[in-house]
Amino acid sequence: MKLQSYPSTPLIELDHCRQLLNFDIAAVNNSRDTFRLAEIEMTVYDTENRFVLRKTINSNGLSPAINLVAETSLAPGQTSDIFNPFYSLASDLPIARMEFQFHYLRENSAADSERNHRRLPMDFDVSASLTVVPSKYQAKTSLILALQGRLFVWEGHDFFAHHRRVPLNAPQAAKLGIHANANRYAADLAIVDENGNMYRGDPWNKKNWLTYGAPIYAPGDGIVVGSENRFPDNEFADKKIHYPEPPKGADEDLGNYVLIDHGNGEVSFLPHMMHGSVLVKNGDHVRQGQPIGRVGFSGDAIFPHVHYALLSCADIHQCEGLPAYFHQVKRILGSRTALDDNAVLETGNVIESAADYQ
Repeated sequence: MKLQSYPSTPLIELDHCRQLLNFDIAAVNNSRDTFRLAEIEMTVYDTENRFVLRKTINSNGLSPAINLVAETSLAPGQTSDIFNPFYSLASDLPIARMEFQFHYLRENSAADSERNHRRLPMDFDVSASLTVVPSKYQAKTSLILALQGRLFVWEGHDFFAHHRRVPLNAPQAAKLGIHANANRYAADLAIVDENGNMYRGDPWNKKNWLTYGAPIYAPGDGIVVGSENRFPDNEFADKKIHYPEPPKGADEDLGNYVLIDHGNGEVSFLPHMMHGSVLVKNGDHVRQGQPIGRVGFSGDAIFPHVHYALLSCADIHQCEGLPAYFHQVKRILGSRTALDDNAVLETGNVIESAADYQ
């Protein structure tokens, strides 16, 4: 059994009282046997190689937690993508390296399967190990939210978010030419009213969505290195989405979009914009808070929203996403608010920008 982490050097995202470790582990069964994953053990060591913390997830109990992590059965020659289950650690925990142990049970027959149900966690057939040395990511670009108004983070990049769950070894990813998760730290933003509603009246009319047509602003200074403005918006029809034929050379997943290179290895990515609304073109210099287009319903979107991701390069299929920290974010906490000048966008947040826009 062979293990590999994606990315090879995982990043530590700092969210106030937590250190978030958003990476994947590929397990490759290079044997002739079928194995079932029974336990994952993770141990943290500090810079002096001292034991700090150990966590496990296993097949013990009526509803094994291990089943939440991955498809546990691994056939000969098969690769399984596993999303690091120990993704949230205390902010004061010294993390120099993480040692993973994957314990597997041989399961070539129904008899093996029956026997394995009664085995204890420390009784396993094969063990695979992986050393991970994460790095705390220091943001280089001062970012603000690309959308104004009362915003709802419909989906961020937490453990269950679809942005995080991109199995890079899946056949579909290979078919699309995806070799890295550009959306690893992405967030989908929608304008909502005081009751959290994202639309008024009939949701099957895109114009009823509060976000549709809203101005989108440059989250930081930079140069436009990619854009598309020709893509027709999607339409709802019979409670389904009608996806129009993409223009020649356009990416049907992105729709209309803008890529802004901030000049320091960080690139802002904003897809799904409104047809004909993009105000910038390749080579343009933009300033933070400058209008760059409007919210649309183009590409692989299921409703009008702003998708935002910070990337390590301008090729969304080849580069990894980066942690993004936003300044001047007002968290709306029911009847009170709190200003966050280093905000991480988490699924479910209700927020509003307190930044200046042009």
